[in-house]
Amino acid sequence: MSKAPQIAADPAWFPDAHDAGSHTLRLSRISRKALAEEAFLDDRWDRSAAEQAAHPVSDFAGLPLPRRAPCFIWHTAFCGSTLLARCLDKPGSNLSLREPAVLMSLANMKRTQGAEALNRELGPVLALLSRPFVRREHVTIKPTNTVNNLAGDVARLLPQARHLLLYSDIRAFLLSIAKKGEPGRAFARQLFTIFAMDGHAIAGTAPRELLKLTDLQIAALVWHMQLASVLEGARAAGAGHFASLDGDRFLQEPEPALNAVDAFFGLGLGAGHARELVAGPIFARDSKDPAQAYSAARRTEEAEQAARAIGPSLDAIIEWSYGLFPASPRAGAMPHPLLAN
Repeated sequence: MSKAPQIAADPAWFPDAHDAGSHTLRLSRISRKALAEEAFLDDRWDRSAAEQAAHPVSDFAGLPLPRRAPCFIWHTAFCGSTLLARCLDKPGSNLSLREPAVLMSLANMKRTQGAEALNRELGPVLALLSRPFVRREHVTIKPTNTVNNLAGDVARLLPQARHLLLYSDIRAFLLSIAKKGEPGRAFARQLFTIFAMDGHAIAGTAPRELLKLTDLQIAALVWHMQLASVLEGARAAGAGHFASLDGDRFLQEPEPALNAVDAFFGLGLGAGHARELVAGPIFARDSKDPAQAYSAARRTEEAEQAARAIGPSLDAIIEWSYGLFPASPRAGAMPHPLLAN
């Protein structure tokens, strides 16, 4: 088994799993190319053939945090975050890591074991995730949305890091849930049970009252809850270290959006990179499943169909939810927008 110092010195050893009970990391030896190509670095990723090693997280406690802080893409789900992260990957300039399972485990550990347990392990894990394969290469991390409860912790631990909130407004989020049918509605309820552990006041509602809510009402609460966690992180980030971008705006105006993200993160990808991507096939394919065709126009058409099926109750649910979360920004009012409204 490779020793911890050898692993720490070699970015090919990727922390791909975390056991919150034993406080152990599993690391797999993976190439940069494999990391960049994998849609999600979670249980959907088959790395069973890779060389692996297991170490207590404490073995990496002395690993210094990176001199060049990673960039983070936080998101509200169904807003193009996977596509954006793919677009930002460029060997030698930036490595994009999409939804590492190790961060999901730490987010859940915070929920079950508390902030003190998290504080012992977040630093070593971020240090391992942030190692570039080549000198001067940036690392951008896109956690899954159930990791939004770590946004403030990350901002405090890495004060030089830059954070982007990529979001769908609440109407777009609800339509994304609705058009997925029963699986989407079940997913929204699952998210509610997760975010309810993050200390949101709405989680104190009596279970029998929650059971009276419709699936879309629950989904509306989910949107507000996950957004609140990211905005808490925005308050923890220093001035100029947090920005927001509407996911639909990104899909409709990809070239200026990509150039704005590049400039904000300081990745140095260049205008030519965005231009080549927009002219290529990446925006015509489903970012989660490149075998499937997709487009911004198709996304809009599907949303309109879902809105017609729901009818007037959609706007009523949105207004009802803002009554419970009056501090949530309205459409077009997210803090520090990258693109002018």
